[in-house]
This record gives sequence, structure tokens and C-alpha cells, in this order.
Amino acid sequence: MRWILRIALTLLTLVVVVIAALFLIPTDRIARIAETQFEEATGRVLTITGDVSPTLYPRLGVALEGASIQNAAWSEDGPMLQADRLEVAVGLSALMGGAIDVEAFTVDGPVIRLQRQPDGSANWDFLTQMGSSEDTSDSGTPNISVPKATITNGTLIFDDAGTAYQLDNVNLTLTLPDLEGIGEIDLAAELRGQAIELGGTIDGVQQLLDGSERSVDLELTAGRTSASFDGIAGIDPVRVKGQVTGDIQDQNALFALLGQEAPIIPPGLGQTVKMSAELTMTPDNQLFLRGADVLLDQNRLQGDVDLALTTPPTVKARLTGDSLDFSAMSTDTTEGDGAANAGAGGWSDARLDVSGLNAVNGDFSFKANAVDLGSIKLGPTDMQGSLDNSRLVLDLSGVSVFSGLVSGQFVVNGRGGLSVGGDLSASNVAMQQVLNDFAGYDRLVGNASMRLKFLGVGGTMDQIMKGLSGSGSLDVGAGELLGLDIAGMIKNLDTSYQGSGSRTIFDDITASFTIADGVLRNRDLSFIAPLLTASGAGQLDLGAQTIDYRVEPVALGGALEGGIRVPVLITGPWGNIKFRPDLEGLIDMELEEEKERLKAKAKEKERELKAKAEAKLQEELGVRSQDGDSLEDTLKKGLEEKAKEGLFKLFD
Repeated sequence: MRWILRIALTLLTLVVVVIAALFLIPTDRIARIAETQFEEATGRVLTITGDVSPTLYPRLGVALEGASIQNAAWSEDGPMLQADRLEVAVGLSALMGGAIDVEAFTVDGPVIRLQRQPDGSANWDFLTQMGSSEDTSDSGTPNISVPKATITNGTLIFDDAGTAYQLDNVNLTLTLPDLEGIGEIDLAAELRGQAIELGGTIDGVQQLLDGSERSVDLELTAGRTSASFDGIAGIDPVRVKGQVTGDIQDQNALFALLGQEAPIIPPGLGQTVKMSAELTMTPDNQLFLRGADVLLDQNRLQGDVDLALTTPPTVKARLTGDSLDFSAMSTDTTEGDGAANAGAGGWSDARLDVSGLNAVNGDFSFKANAVDLGSIKLGPTDMQGSLDNSRLVLDLSGVSVFSGLVSGQFVVNGRGGLSVGGDLSASNVAMQQVLNDFAGYDRLVGNASMRLKFLGVGGTMDQIMKGLSGSGSLDVGAGELLGLDIAGMIKNLDTSYQGSGSRTIFDDITASFTIADGVLRNRDLSFIAPLLTASGAGQLDLGAQTIDYRVEPVALGGALEGGIRVPVLITGPWGNIKFRPDLEGLIDMELEEEKERLKAKAKEKERELKAKAEAKLQEELGVRSQDGDSLEDTLKKGLEEKAKEGLFKLFD
């Protein structure tokens, strides 16, 4: 029983000591000392308007009701800090010895205003002016010790030269045993309604406030989006150098922080983003990313990026990639008329949004081994580009597409509307792939060289294609038309004729064309094949996706003895092109040729009759044409001789 009594007496003694300590806390003295020393140290007035009461649990100390800190003299926005309640925890051992040792403090419901003027002066500059303490650093700043500081349910307003940011529901824990040592921060708050968390360490808070660069390790999260930095930083002026990483799994959270609605981003273009790079930020608001590794969904890009934080920002990027899948760019997911029109075989009338072109200015270069754009698949790609005031210019040094190579310039202009244009050259392009992908037609086999200049204006793909203008030329080398025996079809006058191999082999196809109001027109097609040489003319309605073309054989020989000329009509929508002999044209052509034969025969008969008449007249006149004399001169001489003879007879 003796040891039980000892324990009970010990506990009773502790209770008596704690209760006595509670009543011994000099609350008013603490409040007055706090106000006086704070003003002497900072030059700002600390005002306590409410009650000052002792606290026993969870920590020994005092609670201050209604505390505020005066703002800078130039500010007109109210106190720098205004809190509903401020609790200060003190050390019991120090207190029993008559000293006050602050171990922690808690601020409940504060409104904190941080402001910086255009000239760089800030309302928190008093921290570097606190210089009368015995325990100071070489810089004159007191070596403040805050083992633990907590802010609950607070509001933080940061006004940076007129640009304001506000954090709500701020819950902050700061551990700073030594101002010159390592400080730890743990922050949870809301920015523009989006919950964020910030945690990390700063090695040397005092030196950082004094303008030195210090080691900083921070991580920021917003929803399923996070970013981290590990390096060195300074705040006056702002400069940063270190490793930065980012993991964007929630676009809504990211754009909520920016005060914007998240855009619809196709797969492969950054629905999720992971990146890492060496980051450098200079005092003149220049950002440099070196050795950047960016993963846009399944697409990995690497390179260097320079960013100037101007209005709008200016970007310079040099990026490379391996095999990139941007096929979702060609998928029309728009609901309504646009999608319905596209599905029916026409161009989409969904509005094309190029507002993103005005977000930045800059230059870039891009190289990749392969790029899948859905309707177009690129091989090795090398291009440069510039973006200036909503006008994007792409210079294609060499882009492998449809087994060929394309070079030239492509322009998207979003200034005051939308226009697209280009001046492109292509070589060795596989026409079967091109026509199959764009028109569903796979019968033409051959490699082509092409030159194209074009311009389209409109807010939708349908408007652009229906208003397209330009010019160009085409040269397809040796190839074949599959499933089509033109020579046999012409010879047999049968559109269903297949023949051996059911194809037409050709040596060359050349043509030039113009484009106006979305209609491509050609008048000089030249088609050269072993059994067929032909010319052609007609039009390709790019807007309506139809063709109306006429190919006219110029000569047939070899297997088709004597040759034959039967025009071929190529008509219909792109998805169902029809080939048929132009029998009406053939009849008209035969009639025309018969007319020409009759005319020739009539002229021949006329010449024959005229010759007979002339010969008979010469015989009657008894004259013959001499060398160098015309028929008219000969007949004239003959008439003169006859006239003389008649006169002589009159005088006989």
C-alpha cells in the first residue's frame, strides 16, 4: 500500500503545481510586453483589443482575443494581420524561474495581407529591420525562434503590384527552431475554390529574407496534380535554380488554379502530363528548362524550353520525339450538326477554335521519327515554326508522308478570323495511300511529284474547303489503274469489261490545275500508256467531294488495230466514283469526223471539177500554161489572142 500512497501524493503534488502555475502566469504582463517589444522591434503597432486569459490545455500559456498588426504606412488596405484569437504557449520550467520562453503559438481565423509595390518595396520588409536584439545575426536580423507556429481557418491575400491572389481556409504549420536553420512548412488552403497543399523545407529562412539564395525543397499538390522543386532560390529579386518535376493527372484542378475552365484536350496531347527538367528562373522573369523530359499521355518529348513571362508569354522550344501518336487530333467528337455532316461524307461544320494561338508567341523546332495524325501518318519529321500574334508559320524542312517527302511552308492565321494556306512541294508520294485515306479510292498506283499553293478562309472545315483557292501541278510516274481495263472497255464498249489482270498500266500522268471557290479545274491532263495515249479535262469539287472528269483517248494501236477513240467519263462522289464510256460523246465525235470527211470530199470534188473546167477552157482557147505563168495569166493571153483573131476577120 505504501507505493500506492506515494503515487497518489505525487500526482496530487503535480496537480497543485500546475494549478498554481496557471494562476501565476502574468497574462496582462505578457500582453503588454508583447505589444511593446513588437513595436520596438518592427516599428509596427501590435494591438490586443480583447481579453487576455491563461490556458492550461493543451499547452500552458495565454490566449489573446482580437489581435492585429499595423500595415505599412503606404498601405490603405487595413491591418497586415488581424486575428480572432492568438494563443501563446510558454515553457513551464522557464516560467517557474520567472522567464517567458515561447514554445509555440496558434493564430485562429486571421486575415493576413501581404503587399508589394511596383518599386519592389513590401509590407513585410520590417522583418529585415528588426535589429536591436542581443541575439542577432550578422545581418542585424534577430535570430527568432519559433518551435511551432500554427494558423487555422485563415485568409491570406497577396497583392503583387496590383495583381491579387487570395488563399482561403488557410491551415498552416511552421516549424522554425532557429531562423538561421531549417524551417519546415506544411500548408493546406484553397485558391479559387481549388484545394491545394504545400509542404517542404527551407535551409536558412533568415538568409533567404535577407536576399541570399538558400536551399529549398517544396512540393505542391492540387487534386491529382502535383509539382515539386529541389534546388536553390532567392526572393529579392526572385531567382531559382534546381530540379523541377510535375505530374498533372487532373486538368480541372490545374485550370481552376488559373481561374479558367479546363479545355477539352484530345488523348495524346496532354490529358495527363508528367515532366522533369532543370529549371532556372532569372530576376527578369526568364524561365529556362534544360534537359526537359515531357510525357503527354503516351507521347514522350525531350529537349530545351525557354519562357519569357511577358504578356503574352514568349516561348522558344527545341523538342525531339521518337514515335508519337496524335491520332486523336483527326477525330471529330463534336456533337450536333458538325459531327452529323462529317459522318454523312461531307466536311465538318463544327466551329474550329484557334483561340489558343494568341496564348503565346515564340519559335520552335521539332524532330521525330514518326508521327501518327490519324488520317495522316508521318515518317521522319523535321520542322520549324514561329507563332506571332495568333499567326502560326510552319517551315517543313523534310516531312516523310505517304512514303514520300514534303517540304515547304504551311500557315494558320487566327488574326480576326481563320485562314489556312501553304506553298508545298512533294516528291515520291504514294498516290494509292493519299487517295485511299482522303477519298476512299485505292485504284491508282504510282508515285507522284506535286506542287501546291492554296488558301482557305472560314470558321469551319466545310467553309474552308468550299472557299479554297490556289494552283498546282502533278506528275505521276509509271504506275497502274487497278480493277480498270480502259483499253478493253473502250474496245468492247462495255463498262463492266474486266479483261486479263483487270488493270491499265501507264507510263506517265501529268497535269496542272487551278482552284477557285473550292473547285479544282484541270484542262491539260496527259495520260501515256503502252496501248493508250489520252488527254483529259474536268473538275474536282473539293467542297462537295465530287468529281466530274472526261478522259479522251488520243490514239490506240498495237493490239487495237486501226485505233479507236472512245471518251471515258469519271463521275460521282468520292466514295463511289464511276467510270463509263461517253457514248454520246463518241457519237458526237463520229458525227463531227463524218462532217469533216464530207467537207474534205466536197472540197476534193470541187477541186476536181475546177481542174476539168480550167483544162477545157484552155483547150478551147488553144493555150497552155507556161512555166512561171499563173492560170489567170494564161487564160488572159488566150482571150486576147481570140479577140485579135476576131478583129482581123472583121477587116478581111
